[in-house]
Parts: sequence; C-alpha cells; structure tokens
Amino acid sequence: MQMSALDPEENALNFLSLPMHRGILQANVIARRLESIIREAGEGVAEKLYRGISESVRRGEYEFLTSDREVSRIIGEAERSAESSLSRNPGIGIPEDPAELREFWSGLSKKDKGDLFRADPFIGNRNGIPRLERDIYNRSTLQTLWDRAQASGDFSQARTYDEMTKLLYTSERGHPSFYLSYLDREGRFAIDLDDLDSADHAVVLLKPAARFPIDYAEDTMRQLRQTALRIDPKARTGVTFFGAYDNPHSMVQSMFPRYAEDGAAMARDFHKGLEITHEGPPAHTTTIGHSYGGVLAGHAAGHGATLNTDDMVFIGSWGTGVRNVGELSLSGVAPENIGEHVFATMAPSDSVQLMPKTHGPSPVDPSFGATVFGSSSTPGEYRWNPQDHSSEHYLDSGNPASRNIGLIITGNGALVK
Repeated sequence: MQMSALDPEENALNFLSLPMHRGILQANVIARRLESIIREAGEGVAEKLYRGISESVRRGEYEFLTSDREVSRIIGEAERSAESSLSRNPGIGIPEDPAELREFWSGLSKKDKGDLFRADPFIGNRNGIPRLERDIYNRSTLQTLWDRAQASGDFSQARTYDEMTKLLYTSERGHPSFYLSYLDREGRFAIDLDDLDSADHAVVLLKPAARFPIDYAEDTMRQLRQTALRIDPKARTGVTFFGAYDNPHSMVQSMFPRYAEDGAAMARDFHKGLEITHEGPPAHTTTIGHSYGGVLAGHAAGHGATLNTDDMVFIGSWGTGVRNVGELSLSGVAPENIGEHVFATMAPSDSVQLMPKTHGPSPVDPSFGATVFGSSSTPGEYRWNPQDHSSEHYLDSGNPASRNIGLIITGNGALVK
C-alpha cells in the first residue's frame, strides 16, 4: 500500500480550514497506521485487515488507528468476513437473469404483473423489466416507505424520501422526466433522466461519496446530458445515477475497497439490464466514475469481470482498484484497444490527489494506460482546492474537460485531445 504525502509547502491552517481537507488529513494518518500494522502482521492478512478496519471505521472508531492499544483486537476482527448489507431479491418464481426475465415479463398480463408486485414490492428493482414499468412500481413503493417512516417517527428518512419524490415530480417544459429505477429499504436508489430504453446515448453515473446524493444526482445528470447535447443536439441522451450500493460517506471511508467490491456485481447487472430492455439499435453506453465512483468502476470492470459498456471515464479519481487498463474489460472492446476506450482527467489543483493511494495508481498516471485529457483549475488562494473535485467543476462548459466528456458520451472518443 502506498500513501500520498501532503504538500510540504501547504499552509496548515488554510488546509485544515476546509472540511474535505480535514478528512484527507485524517485518511493519511490512518493510512500510515495501516502500513505499520500490515508490516507487523504480514502482507498475507492485508485484505482481511482492510475489511476489519472498514467495519471499525463505519462505527466511527477512528482513534484506535493512531495507537497500538487495540491492534490485536482489530486484527482478530479482520479475520471474520464482513457481510454485505445489500438487499437481495426474494424468490417469487421469476427468472433472475435479466435476459430471461425480459422474455418472461413480456408474456405476462397486467394482472399477472400486479400479482407479482404484491408478492415483491421491490420488483421494480429487477434488471430485465422495462424501465418505465420499473418506475411505476418503485414510485408506489416509495410512497409506502414514506408513509412508514412518518408513522414510525423516522423523520430523517422521511425527508430523504420526500426529496426523492420532489425530484421525480419535477417537470420542466421541454425537458425529459426523471424515473426511479431502483429503491430499497436502506434508502439506496437509482434515478434515470429520460427513458434510457429509447436513448441513442446512455450514461451511467456511478455514485461517489456524495454528502447530498439527491442534489448531486440531479445536478450532475443534467450537466452530463448538456455536455452531450452540445456535441450531438439531435440525438437522445439518457443519464442514470447508479446509487444502488452501500457507498462510503466520508473521505476516511473512501480509503477502503470493501464498498466497491460489494457493489461491483450489482453495477454489472445494472449495465446488463440496460442492454436487455433497450428498444431499437443499441445505445452507445458510457460509464462515468467520479471520485470513489472510479473505484466502483474499476472493480466492476476488473478483477476478471467484464462490464457491459462501450467507454469508461474516470473523473477526479485517485485510484481504481486495478493497476492498469490491461486489467479492465469492457464488452465488445478488444484487449489491445482498451486504452482507447478508458479515459481519465484530473484538475491540477483537485485536492483528492492528496488521498492515500490505497486503490492503486491514479488513472491519469501515464503508466496506467488510459487516454488522458486535461482539466482546468479554479483560481483561488489555496494550492489544493476542494471545488476542483466537484462534478460541477469538471462539467462546467468553461472547462475543457467538459467538451471531451461530451465527445466520449456521444461516441466520438477518438476526437478527445
């Protein structure tokens, strides 16, 4: 494990005055302690150790990592496998494979479908069911979850459902609608901007460690669609926000691969579902990994697996979970051409570059082998600027990165420079 060193010329008070920078500093302190523990315990326990440490970080037990007091306890805990908290589909007698489910679903009557919805209120999460129908079921379930949260006094969760509902019923004349393609009891969700089953270009935005995920989803999806429209205004571009996995909620948690490891299979199934339910000629699909979303992208398309996408873009990603593009696999892309379909950009002053290198090399590193394109930085008083890490910055029309992202989304990646 290799960690980053903080800029020795950085003014400490200015650096720590920003919340993101405090999180980065804490992540580096923890990374140093982890390196020491792994050296003492042996490299063979590294993977289990990461999982054990991740569980402790989830519980907020950060401080133990700065001392030796509880090292033996943590290593002991690391020996026990952590269970995934992801929801699983209940068995209701229908196919799990998206292609088989699509065929099965097309032969059902409206009554049959209603019966299945009553058997599984989360049936709208299943890949293989057309996306507009998934939206109908998931909206109904969203209302039920909101009612239950209100009745139980869980007003925080109710507010989340309320914000989601407001987004879904946002209607701007001349603009596409939002659709709910995934929802579970833990509040994880996936939302589409426009009907991806009819789109010429499909974009899958993988959820990073977003503090306000609904706001992030809306703003970033709209910007991504706009970047595509500037390049290809006559084509239909749909964007989906994939947040159907247990993602990290802080810079410290973003050090760990467990979230991406556990979410990778769901991300692959989600991509496969897009292909299965699409009508007409195949859409050009682009997967966007912003920040920790890049770690999820790397795990979904790496480690012996293949992701059903045409192009992959890493934005502000400090690591991907793989060593180079040769360890990634995209459907329909020959291994020798993978570097022409994997793109990466990093703003010069993006603070995330100071994160510990626990996910391998940055995709903008020449040795990684991606097609790298430039991004501007925001002028300011700080050498490292958290604003430069925002999707809003990378997708701003004044940033040269925005045009290149639009080219990739519209299938013109060969023109990126």
